Amino acid sequence: MDISANAPVRKQTEDFISLVDLFHICWANKWWFVCSIFVFVSLASYKLSITPKVYTREAAIMVTQESLGKNAGGNVSGNSFNDLGFVQQNVSVNNVQRHLTSLDVLMEVVRRLGLAEGRDVLRRASGIKGRLKASIADDKSTIINLKMTDSSPKQAEQILYTLVQVYNEKWVENKNQVVISTSQFIDERLRLLERELSSVDDSISAFKRRHQITELGEVGGMYLQQQNRSGEVLLQLSNQKAMAEYIRDLLQDESGKRRLLPSNSGIGNTAVEAQISDYNDQLQLLGAHLAYTSEQNPVIRNQMRELDQLRTSIINNINYQIETIDIQLQSQEGYSGNASQKIADTPGQAQHLAAIERQKLVKESLYLFLLQKREENEISMTYTANNIQLIDVPNGSDTPTSPVPRTTLMMALVAGLFLPVAVLFVKENLNSTIRDMDDLEHRTVLPVIGEIPLERPRKQKGFLRLLPRRKKVDPRARRRIVVEPGSQDLQNEAFRVIRSHLEFMTEGDAKAENVYLFTSHSPGAGKTFVSMNLAVALAIKGHKVLFIDGDLRRASASVSWNAPKLGLSSYLGGTETDLDALLLRQPSYPTLDVLPVGIIPPNPTELLSGEKLGQLIQEVRRRYDYIFIDCPPTAHMADTSIIEHYADRTLFIIRAGLFDRKNIPDLEMNVQSGRYKHLSLILNGTQRLPHRGNKYGYNYGYGYGYGYGYSESSARREKRHFLGI
Repeated sequence: MDISANAPVRKQTEDFISLVDLFHICWANKWWFVCSIFVFVSLASYKLSITPKVYTREAAIMVTQESLGKNAGGNVSGNSFNDLGFVQQNVSVNNVQRHLTSLDVLMEVVRRLGLAEGRDVLRRASGIKGRLKASIADDKSTIINLKMTDSSPKQAEQILYTLVQVYNEKWVENKNQVVISTSQFIDERLRLLERELSSVDDSISAFKRRHQITELGEVGGMYLQQQNRSGEVLLQLSNQKAMAEYIRDLLQDESGKRRLLPSNSGIGNTAVEAQISDYNDQLQLLGAHLAYTSEQNPVIRNQMRELDQLRTSIINNINYQIETIDIQLQSQEGYSGNASQKIADTPGQAQHLAAIERQKLVKESLYLFLLQKREENEISMTYTANNIQLIDVPNGSDTPTSPVPRTTLMMALVAGLFLPVAVLFVKENLNSTIRDMDDLEHRTVLPVIGEIPLERPRKQKGFLRLLPRRKKVDPRARRRIVVEPGSQDLQNEAFRVIRSHLEFMTEGDAKAENVYLFTSHSPGAGKTFVSMNLAVALAIKGHKVLFIDGDLRRASASVSWNAPKLGLSSYLGGTETDLDALLLRQPSYPTLDVLPVGIIPPNPTELLSGEKLGQLIQEVRRRYDYIFIDCPPTAHMADTSIIEHYADRTLFIIRAGLFDRKNIPDLEMNVQSGRYKHLSLILNGTQRLPHRGNKYGYNYGYGYGYGYGYSESSARREKRHFLGI
């Protein structure tokens, strides 16, 4: 088959193997899968044996309604203790959730359970924090779910129990700190009022003694009542102003920034009261965090900025409240002034005494108010209700939550299956050489007249099949004669198939085109092995064959034939003119003659370029049916190009697993340019590929009846197929 200048020289091929081919490759390497799965499962089993078992314990707590504010995560519209005047700290469920997992609480848990000492307490608390989860079911829920993982289920339960206990104790402790601060403030004010009331009583007694007054008449009684009513309002406003100024002084005092503010102070502004409660909560939380970190922590600095902003907001609101009270005081003092003007008509003693009595009344009212608040504060300190309540005790399954043997072993099984698949897939796709007959036929339109399989190695039995075979091979073993009369092995059948194809190709004109050139792209393709055995195969059938060793550089075939020192080089050099004297007769094959190289010359190219080679070919054409010339590879030397001028056909040997696919376009271009005459391909060194099953490309061997039994019609069809007719 010839390739014309306009004929296509390439075929579209798919470099990636199909899923079916990959399956067959994997099946052929199933022992690797067995080994891979065994290794991964063994590693997984070892990991399961050394990995500590982890158990999970869960509990549920409820934030009590008494401690929740109106917008703290629960639908609480009021607090029953507020009617009694108790001091309450409003909290949110989110704050409780965060405080439960804080290092301050967890460090105390570690100390109580004796899990660590000294510097290890913080490290152990951090480890527990990583294994403790606190979650809220939804935004409106007051239930917090706790989940703890630990290698000891009993220890996990103890940690959850102790966690709830420690949190409640810290809650009560923080609550009492506010109460104590309020009590100190009230005691200071009571001592001051006692001194002021004592001074007022002394003034009244001194005034009455000096003026000898026992009873005041009902002079200006009506105006006095009006003045008293104004006095009550003035008293209330004065108390609110005094409390507001005191709290403002506390907030503006730089030395008291960490001091808690008195709650339920009675300044008459609910917004300010709420801000004071929020300020105390944040100040306590800051104190808890500073117990285990420094002020340089970004979280602490952020909390301090929020406290400063809240302090500034409270001061601004108190200033506004004081201005409002001042306006109200001015208004009430105006009403009182009118009454005083009317009373001015009465004796001056009554007016002076009324002023003193009014001052006394104001201080007595403030004193009684503070006494009531102190009593409420004491009752609040005595009432120590817990903030959270345990509703589901710690519980859980006795089955470890991790590691899960089933999952681990399943992952090991998947990894054991995936690794060989990935390796085989990458290996096959990175292989850029011709692998088998299908691979070659799909990549070129050049005729392929057959393939030569590798000799099937002797099967090992049992476990020896898994061991690599490192048998030392004689370099000349690849060039030995394997063709034998009557042999039915795969290699003999392969050479018989190629022999039949050559007979078809030269049928009718054997004397005209009977010079065959054997070459390859690079050394190691097996061209000498193929040409020698093909010559023997033709000689066995009775054809007269001349084998010429045209490789004047290596003389591989001559070494295999055990040739003497005289040969082709002697004839081309002119030292020997009798061709028959140089031919080697083969006793086993009477119709086969061999022309060896002889002594390897120093100038093979010059010898081949002379006229002797042409004369030699012209002389032997008439004497032999087939003339085989074993030539050097084309990729390195020009000898083949010289010999090619005298050849009629070219048989290009491609070694499976050695010939790179990228060289096929160059080979086709050389054929298209007319360099090789009637080039045909022979694929050498194929083996039963896993993804091809038992198929050896061209189905030689048993499919052809061992080379016998061809009818004339079938032979002609084969000839037309290989000649491209």
